[in-house]
Amino acid sequence: MSQVQPKTPIMAFRSEEAAARYYAAYDAVLKQWPVPFDELYIPTTFGDTHVIASGPKGAPPVVLLHPAGGGAVIWIRNVGPLSDAFRTYAVDTVSEPNKSGLTRTIGMRTQRGDFACWMEELLDGLHIDKTHLVGNSFGGFLAVNTALAIPERVNKVVLISPAATFVSVPAWGWHFIPANTIGLLVGSDDMLLKPYAWIWQDFPMEECISELRATTAVTGRPRHWSPTVFRDDELRGVRVPILLLIGDHEVIYRPERAIERATRLVPGLRAEIIPNANHIAEYTACEAVNQRIVEFLSE
Repeated sequence: MSQVQPKTPIMAFRSEEAAARYYAAYDAVLKQWPVPFDELYIPTTFGDTHVIASGPKGAPPVVLLHPAGGGAVIWIRNVGPLSDAFRTYAVDTVSEPNKSGLTRTIGMRTQRGDFACWMEELLDGLHIDKTHLVGNSFGGFLAVNTALAIPERVNKVVLISPAATFVSVPAWGWHFIPANTIGLLVGSDDMLLKPYAWIWQDFPMEECISELRATTAVTGRPRHWSPTVFRDDELRGVRVPILLLIGDHEVIYRPERAIERATRLVPGLRAEIIPNANHIAEYTACEAVNQRIVEFLSE
């Protein structure tokens, strides 16, 4: 189990000191990881990607893609049940403030292709021919992007409140854009923290997760672009089974609106609203989400 921190030539933090503060908060969560794990660094064209691998080697693989600002450790309440039957790979998305190191710029017009290339190289480095994908928020967008770009590498997909993807997210912009411009300009930590509180909706969280999210909000500098909405023809062309889960306290869009377009366009897609869950349903409603993931992937 390696604790060596990778170098980050394209800095995803406001300073080296901020990065050190983040790593300390990250490792505090990782100390509570409920199952044995290995930390891996997989080289890709876009930089070394940090992965937390758990579960029996040789079991069917499941790649977990975290929300923006979350980090791979947000899956702490899921890897236990999932690792009973699967080999889980909780990935730190390159270009996010986390333990992965970005060495090549993600282009605004080439973002989807860049992330597809990164994902294919990541799967190659993990020696995974075909995998299940589970993605929350920005991770959900990346999961659909992967299923469209390299469908031969994907078995099934579970989406948890995917950012954009099916419908636009103007509410996200209203909260995050002012905070990340004015808040940074005037040096207001309170402004930077406010949109994270809006996303979370006062659901309880463990102290270590709270510290990590606060540290990310104040010190992080994501190096990718906003997720986009996929065209009708693209969604009609999805050829992998998809389960869509959205919390009933979702705030970035109306769950019913996203579900309506998703079920109308994506062949065979199943959708469900998860009770008592916010945008990060895998954490705030972990038991219900874990049950649905395991059932869907095991069918």
